[in-house]
Amino acid sequence: MTVAPPSDSDRLRARVAELESEIDGLRRALRTRTVIAQATGLLAAVGEHAPQQGFQLLVELSQQYNVKLHTLARQVVDLATELGPRRAATLVGAGQGPELVDATGSLVEGAQGAAGGRGHAPSGSGDGTTW
Repeated sequence: MTVAPPSDSDRLRARVAELESEIDGLRRALRTRTVIAQATGLLAAVGEHAPQQGFQLLVELSQQYNVKLHTLARQVVDLATELGPRRAATLVGAGQGPELVDATGSLVEGAQGAAGGRGHAPSGSGDGTTW
């Protein structure tokens, strides 16, 4: 029994589906890279570090709390948005960087608890503070 080769329209449909999938992936990558760059810049700027050090801190937190990098980056940006730039700068300035790490860690742990360990954004930190 011989199988007929795919028609031109079948090949075109398959190619369109492939390209749509690729576009979706590229859009997702662009969104995640943007938020990672924002968080990296924030951590670097308020901590008076080089961007690579801000990124390294983000990677370390991601690994420590077993949260995807882009998820953690979004939480860091959201935390800084809620705290305001002055408070974020105060937390990381003058050797107080661990306070930002602790606040971010609490945010991540709260997210994991609220989402059953899946790392979704929390509604609060567990201490009555709404993020």
